[in-house]
Amino acid sequence: MSNDDTDIAEQFDTGGWQFTPDVVDVFDDHVRASVPHYDVIQDLVAETTDWLVPAGGLVADLGASTGASARRILQRHPNRGIRFALYDEQPAMLTQAAIEMKEIGGEHDIILSATRVQDGPLVHEDADLTLCLFTLQFLPQPERVDALRLARACSAESGALIVAEKIRPIDSRWAEIGIDVAHDYKAERGITDAAIRAKARALRGVLRPYPQQTTMQAMTEAGWHAPEVLFRWHSWAVIGAFASAQ
Repeated sequence: MSNDDTDIAEQFDTGGWQFTPDVVDVFDDHVRASVPHYDVIQDLVAETTDWLVPAGGLVADLGASTGASARRILQRHPNRGIRFALYDEQPAMLTQAAIEMKEIGGEHDIILSATRVQDGPLVHEDADLTLCLFTLQFLPQPERVDALRLARACSAESGALIVAEKIRPIDSRWAEIGIDVAHDYKAERGITDAAIRAKARALRGVLRPYPQQTTMQAMTEAGWHAPEVLFRWHSWAVIGAFASAQ
């Protein structure tokens, strides 16, 4: 894992990180090692579908990458007939998502759309659950609101939203702790110090963490209601909201 991760990061100059086709083949392992408690977050999201997504319901994933969230949901509910609309700016990610969804077995109702989610158009309607997992963190604040507003327009009135992203602690003391514990987390999973530093350099100005409250404000500004923190680990948060006030 560490050698692959070093190779990925070293492809990019300072501030030059992109989700290129070369990243696709190792993306799942890379994100699992890079995002603290990634599998815990994915399990949390899948579990919420017990309540939020009825039989035949629709999950829209904005920034689906290789479809990891959709696969986790299908594995939890193989017989519920859940439909999916998967969006990603990188077509190679969606191609990989389609391949891996087929490997689960059975017929799945899936829309694949190579779209910049902040620009649209979004091609689904009446989503029961909309996911933005580690997607908004690469967008400036106005574009985050644009993406969330488009998602709200395509949500069912009873629909829900889950956002997961890296955040910026307001107090620099917590921020310093968060940086170090995240570094330790990655190192314990086989990522070398050189790879961690190379990735950090590549993400300069590309990854845009905002304070947790700023993310919640973006959600409400876009028309979502009652944002609530569902999970928080230092500089990583999962926030849920609903399309309607009640």
